Amino acid sequence: MSKRILSISLISFPLLQKAPITPFLQAHLGQRFRTSLRSLCDCKKPAKMELPEGVLMGFGNPLLDITCTVEDNVILERYGLEANAAIIAEEKHDALFDELMNMENVIYSAGGACQNSMRIFQWIVQTPFRAVFSGCVGKDKLGDRIEKRARADGLLALYQVKEELPTGSCAVIINGQNRSLVANLGAASLFTEDWIDDEENTCALERAKYFYFTGFFLAVCGPVVERVAIMCCESKRIAILNFSAVFVLQMHRDAVANLIQYVDIIICNKEEAIAFADSNDWKTKNIFEIGSRLQKMPKGNVRPRLVMITDAVCPVLVFQDNDRVLEYPVPKVTRGPVFDTNGCGDAFVGGFLAMFVQRMPLDYCIRTGIFASQQILNVVGVQIGQLPKFSEKCI
Repeated sequence: MSKRILSISLISFPLLQKAPITPFLQAHLGQRFRTSLRSLCDCKKPAKMELPEGVLMGFGNPLLDITCTVEDNVILERYGLEANAAIIAEEKHDALFDELMNMENVIYSAGGACQNSMRIFQWIVQTPFRAVFSGCVGKDKLGDRIEKRARADGLLALYQVKEELPTGSCAVIINGQNRSLVANLGAASLFTEDWIDDEENTCALERAKYFYFTGFFLAVCGPVVERVAIMCCESKRIAILNFSAVFVLQMHRDAVANLIQYVDIIICNKEEAIAFADSNDWKTKNIFEIGSRLQKMPKGNVRPRLVMITDAVCPVLVFQDNDRVLEYPVPKVTRGPVFDTNGCGDAFVGGFLAMFVQRMPLDYCIRTGIFASQQILNVVGVQIGQLPKFSEKCI
């Protein structure tokens, strides 16, 4: 199988802006990408569009992040946790949350993967309420606090509220460059399909043009994800799915496989891509083969699917139709006084979507995603207030 691969060095991109387009680029890029790169080489900033309110809607699990930094693996071993893994809390993890909250260096922040991405999106677009987020919270002070934090960051929250369980939380354990997540979903696990039938929510669904779902939310309320994704497919709107975690692909294999036919963009990391291949018995761990097969899976409309596979060190891979594969190397990060990898993937998605919904060139979208993911390394948790004001000059 032939592949067309473009590798664009983000570190040397200022040089690329002044350089002519090479025969290699002309031979390996379609007209759309040649045009966008000429614009960049001529130092012309692509024209952005005026975003309507509520253009992007995200579905996820709103959680309070409880973040602690540890110096060794003792706490991970005590609770049977792995570095860089995300799991759902079991009964044996109940004491973990109490232990973390009693630590001196604990930090609390409004979180949940999708909500984090939507907040980063708002940080970049800078105009309030361009994004809408939905998930389920408890009828408690914590739920109110998370909603206030979301609105302060410019995000419109349309939560479903349940009294049966408290607002969910997520233990975030940082050890060096590793982080382990344990989610106690609480009320987030109670999201139900009747949310769609509320008049305010129906209006938001009709207004949005782009829809983002996390695998975490698919595990909670698959019927809502499928219903909205089918609506996107039939109305020529964009559905984006993040695989989110290996356990989602293992425990909800059929739901993920069924949903993909309605999905326009798939985002995952290398481990999740391999887990999908394993769960579907593809008998390969070749990331290029997996990305290509994901891109070519049956689709409910004629719009070509885009597949992005990320990695902390290796280039971001983008798989398109006609076997086109783009590579975007990730610049090396200099470790500062704060180094928290939690939320990096969420920030990448938020940065990518902030440019994608403005119909910017794909290269511009990917570079913004990488920039956002590296900015979030400098703060503990996804705390928008501690990030500098976004400027396109930075990317």
